[in-house]
Amino acid sequence: MNAKIKCCNKQKQAFCTVTQSTWRELGRDRKEYRCQTSKMAPWGLIGRAQVADACEQTHNRFKPPKVHVVTLKAVDIRVTVRGFAARVDASLTYHNATDNALELEFRMPVDEGAAVYKFEAVIGGRKISAQCLEKKKAEKIYKDAVQSGHTAVLAREDALTADTFHLALGNLPGGSQAELQLSMMMELKVKTDGAVSFTLPTVLNPRYCPCDISPSQHTESVARTGNSETVIVSEAYTFGINAKVQGGHVIARIASHRESLNVELSDDSMSAEVTQDSGGFKPDHDWSMLVYYTNPYKTHIIRESGERAGTGLMKDDLVMVNLHPEFTEESYSHRNEILFVVDCSGSMHGDRIQSARATLLLFLKSLPTGCYFNVISFGSTYSLLFSDGSQEYTEETLKKALGLHSTIEADMGGTEILQPIKQIYSTPPKPGYARQIILLTDGQVFNVDQVKELVSRHAHETRVFAVGIGDGASTALVYGLARAGRGHAEMVYQQDKLQLKVMGLVRSMLQESAQDVRIIFDVDPPGGIKLIPKNPPIIFGGQHLIMYVRVPTSTEVKSITVSGVVGNAEFKNCYSGSDVVTIHDEEKTLHRLAARAQINEWQIDNEEDVVEDMITLSLATGVVCRRTALVGVDQDMKPVGHNPEAQPIPRTRSPGVSFRSMAERDADGDMGEEAESVSEGHSPVDCGKNLMSVVSLQKFDGSWTLEDAVKITSLPHLLLAGATTYKNETSWATSVVLAFLETKYSAEKDEWALLANKAQMFIARCGDDVEALMVAARKVLAEN
Repeated sequence: MNAKIKCCNKQKQAFCTVTQSTWRELGRDRKEYRCQTSKMAPWGLIGRAQVADACEQTHNRFKPPKVHVVTLKAVDIRVTVRGFAARVDASLTYHNATDNALELEFRMPVDEGAAVYKFEAVIGGRKISAQCLEKKKAEKIYKDAVQSGHTAVLAREDALTADTFHLALGNLPGGSQAELQLSMMMELKVKTDGAVSFTLPTVLNPRYCPCDISPSQHTESVARTGNSETVIVSEAYTFGINAKVQGGHVIARIASHRESLNVELSDDSMSAEVTQDSGGFKPDHDWSMLVYYTNPYKTHIIRESGERAGTGLMKDDLVMVNLHPEFTEESYSHRNEILFVVDCSGSMHGDRIQSARATLLLFLKSLPTGCYFNVISFGSTYSLLFSDGSQEYTEETLKKALGLHSTIEADMGGTEILQPIKQIYSTPPKPGYARQIILLTDGQVFNVDQVKELVSRHAHETRVFAVGIGDGASTALVYGLARAGRGHAEMVYQQDKLQLKVMGLVRSMLQESAQDVRIIFDVDPPGGIKLIPKNPPIIFGGQHLIMYVRVPTSTEVKSITVSGVVGNAEFKNCYSGSDVVTIHDEEKTLHRLAARAQINEWQIDNEEDVVEDMITLSLATGVVCRRTALVGVDQDMKPVGHNPEAQPIPRTRSPGVSFRSMAERDADGDMGEEAESVSEGHSPVDCGKNLMSVVSLQKFDGSWTLEDAVKITSLPHLLLAGATTYKNETSWATSVVLAFLETKYSAEKDEWALLANKAQMFIARCGDDVEALMVAARKVLAEN
């Protein structure tokens, strides 16, 4: 007897059939079988089936499992971008090829800040619409409906991480097709290069589960059914993406680092339609699109009208304020204790660890004199560069750090992120120094809430900045930690952009915190204004800031003022009521994004006294939180041949992740083959080797020698030595290298800007005129 379980091996694009004999070879322990099949699994929106019957052991022999197949036929994504917000409507079509009614369970990756508010299923021309209810009530309604034979749908946020949704469809009739429709809103931020970035998560990587997560928590998150296991369904499916960009902004261009897009721009450049080219989208990575407006840094204030028949937040108007505050150079402080925490788990192998290594070099060279620093590497364990704590940034400590940089590898096993963070907080910050953490990780962990709660407790003394690397990185962890730690976060999907994103965070890190932040609305009649969330946001110079304010519908906004103090300087941004643009949106995009922002803050606080408020806000707006769920039942359709006395109906999962023990996975080098499969088809990334060679030659004090300048520019020694008059040869050589960076690497200036500041300070200390030497250096390079 052959038990045919088809698994798609992404590396070889081949199929393997598991027979009675190979089933035994895979191991008599079902956990081992799960481990083996996981290594052949491509992640993403791939059709999957669940083994409905537990493996039976008779006379020390395993009976192969029975597989129920529900095929993913098509995925259709419609995206509408309006300014700095996006609506996503995702449609997934499944076909039950069996003669029996099945219960479909699957997981879908979402952005941590996404406001999921609508879930529907269309079966045989009938539509089931879900409504938002308290979670336990919704689960009971769903369970009772399925047991009574009715078709029902249920959507819940994962119990441990906000960037994963569990969807269920109960009693899908045999031979029928179901179209599942999920809608959500997403906030869009202006990135370092001026692009408004939209990313659609389509990859759901396995998450490492630390041993201190309780079995009940992990079981709820994984949403297992009995003793069933998960395997791959190999049948191909279609994947279509269409996007519209509109909303009152002049569009300069639309591009993507990874996709080949067809863009039709309107004659007035105020709207565009975007489709994937004829080659289609291969869902082994997250889909992304960059929208460049002609003036992305201009302040935009949008007022969205409320629902007159709505309740709570929905009945009032909602104002979204987008601004880019700028701080003076005096807001930067050298009195910082900076801790660079780098993920060296197995899942960071390949391009990810190469980029991390290059970024660490750039980071070390950019540190200002007078600060303290340390480097913490972590995986299943962790290690500190300086075991006795942060050390002053000197030529000797830099040399030791560069030794670590040259040997860092993705060889530390699992992703135990909690322990190194605990170690940092176990000692107080250096007196008189602001402690900053910058975390570099692919974020594939389950214990997000544990880490966020710890970071939140210490936010008064330590700020946290985070960079998520690669497709499937946990936005719940990366954005959640930055929010809890009152810092800033970036996601990097293209590896050669990593240095740019990290150095942008370092500049924010070196800024003093904005204090006494005030947001004042001058309105008529006065009163009734509420900031959402209620705590003012963290403000960083040069970073896109989004705020939401609840305004009574009859209120006129006369002016808006945002002010505060940074260091010894006050900043103030004032806007007239005429700058406010009023819109009417039936889907209430801004209202729901504001609700999600408030829910995110409450979930970080994790206080019982806000639970009722959270549920009330969720029910009023329809935005799902951890305490609510979307549930719908087809009461009119006849039961599909199921009764409470019968055996439980078979269940199947599709799409999702085979959640085996992540401790086992990471013990073998974390994700291994799966991570390789994700990057297949993409060329190895050049991590800035030439720029890095210039960086590596810079000395501790910010200088380059004349020999360095000769090596970098390839100009003769005698030519450079006699080109101009200077007080110090090294300051002249440093000017030449800076001019070379301006000429050769102007596009990467954000990456080496801090290096340049450090070098200019060296030239000034030598008594030379910085600008005069720079003019002379530029002339030498231009003429030779």
